[in-house]
Amino acid sequence: MTSYTNLIHISQNGTTTPLQRVPMGRSADGQYSEAWLQQLLFEHPKSLPIREIDPHAGALIPVCMELQTSAGPADILYVTRTGQIVLVETKLWRNPEARRTVVAQILDYAKELSSWSYEDLSREAAQATGHGPGHLLDAVRAVHANLDEAAFVDGINRSLAVGDFILVIAGDGIQSGAQALVSFLERYGHLRFQLALVEIASYRGLDDSLLLQPRVLAKTELLVRSVLLAQPSAAAGGVDDADEDAAEITANAAKNAAQAEQWERFWAEYLAVLRLDDMQQPPPARPAKTTNIYLYLPPGSGCVWITAFVAQSQGRAGVFLSFSKIFLEAHDWYERLYEEREEIERVVPGLTWERQPGGKIIIMAPPIACRKIDDPAERLQLIAYLALQTNAMVNAFRFRLEAFVRERANG
Repeated sequence: MTSYTNLIHISQNGTTTPLQRVPMGRSADGQYSEAWLQQLLFEHPKSLPIREIDPHAGALIPVCMELQTSAGPADILYVTRTGQIVLVETKLWRNPEARRTVVAQILDYAKELSSWSYEDLSREAAQATGHGPGHLLDAVRAVHANLDEAAFVDGINRSLAVGDFILVIAGDGIQSGAQALVSFLERYGHLRFQLALVEIASYRGLDDSLLLQPRVLAKTELLVRSVLLAQPSAAAGGVDDADEDAAEITANAAKNAAQAEQWERFWAEYLAVLRLDDMQQPPPARPAKTTNIYLYLPPGSGCVWITAFVAQSQGRAGVFLSFSKIFLEAHDWYERLYEEREEIERVVPGLTWERQPGGKIIIMAPPIACRKIDDPAERLQLIAYLALQTNAMVNAFRFRLEAFVRERANG
């Protein structure tokens, strides 16, 4: 683990003053939160030491925050001119278990993205920002006016197909043990991504300002491997890493494509029976290709949404409402909804109201057990339940959120 000393301020007259380290998330007004750090890194991509992580990486172009995946929303999506994909998760760690959790979380995001296409990424980026279907290209063209669109799209598709991502976990409070986690990941030679842990150290300036010092604490390396294969009709020979990876990528791509097709069929059946009483609520535009499907609620721009999900590994499925971590009014609106819970639960009985660590808000309808979604009878029952609960959640929450939006507009 790399060790760093504190910053020293040197005034014009030569006076030196060691600056005080300030843990984020502990200011009196809670100003320096994960959401604050997320917004800061999104607006200032040059603050991340990306060339120290990967010397060949291009300049980062911010695309969106809260990119929705079936594993949850990824904090920040950047791309480069060549189609390299960079995901960043911000975390203010306060206990050792959080390190393992957030590493697993960003790996889940990478796994989900590896089943996507350019069209999927473009669609989700548009939904996350509310800027329309051309947002991904527009964001890159704003930096590179002469962008080769075909080459960029090909680069994105290649990155998605092979899982060639740069994954960054950035935050304050990264303690010992982080290097061990990264070393553990390096045992998996088939992984194509690079993962880095970036500490955002904060110091109090002499004028009470805040100075941030991003620094790479640990990172994985892409390992080159050689293997020997015994062939039935030929002498054993060396097979290089590219040949082995090509076979593995082909197998993984076929598996991912088959899974995406299965979920697309499932959600198509769901959409076929989904009936929304609220005519103002648009249904999903198309079937999802992952385990989750989303309906976006007021005020739009990916601030509040309803998720219908199937978690086969947990043996359950259900519907829940959640807020973006960067939506400033999330906690206020949650409190107002909670005050109306008796009326709300007349429409959706048995709701679970939960504030999770890190500020995540979940309002969940009672889940249903799911074991064999390929069984025709269970599949019909599951789809009918999800559609029924989706409509109930829309009925319970949409008009209330719309009223909050009108109040805000009227001052």
